[in-house]
Amino acid sequence: MVTRVGDVDPLAGMPPPRQAAVLLLLYPDPATGAETIVFTRRTETLSRHAGQISLPGGSIDPTDADPTAAALREAEEELDIPPAAVTVIGTLAPVHTVVSNYLITPVVGRAAARPAFRPSPAEVAEVIEVPVAGLRDPTIYRSEQRDTPFGRLDVHFYQYGPYNIWGATARILQIFLAEWAE
Repeated sequence: MVTRVGDVDPLAGMPPPRQAAVLLLLYPDPATGAETIVFTRRTETLSRHAGQISLPGGSIDPTDADPTAAALREAEEELDIPPAAVTVIGTLAPVHTVVSNYLITPVVGRAAARPAFRPSPAEVAEVIEVPVAGLRDPTIYRSEQRDTPFGRLDVHFYQYGPYNIWGATARILQIFLAEWAE
């Protein structure tokens, strides 16, 4: 969220955002049955967001029919999740990343069982599985405002064990937990 100063829109004059999509995949933990979400830690060699925790996803390609197709394609490229193993249950409102100027459509999907993740070594340094209930712990969430050339931005954080989930991924989680997760 961008804080407006008076009647000045800090985003005026920006080029249209690039379109992207991510997959927020829910599946049962094999040991406990607890509803789980998969994240990745991006490799340090990537040109954008290196080392950060993210949901599987990326830019929408011209060959993608829609954001859902892009999210499923990216999840297959990054983690070898077969699109046929995912039942899409909906999308969340798109999230705009002001600094990198992406408009990200979060696609929510469910798998009947934990996928056999095979991470792409070029993109994924680590597969991170987090129970939804663990993300509901209010002690792991915080937000703060940061000054940017585009105004003051609210930045969200979830500190789950050693993993600092922040930025657009944390905003998507916040929306999901508030509006979708039971």
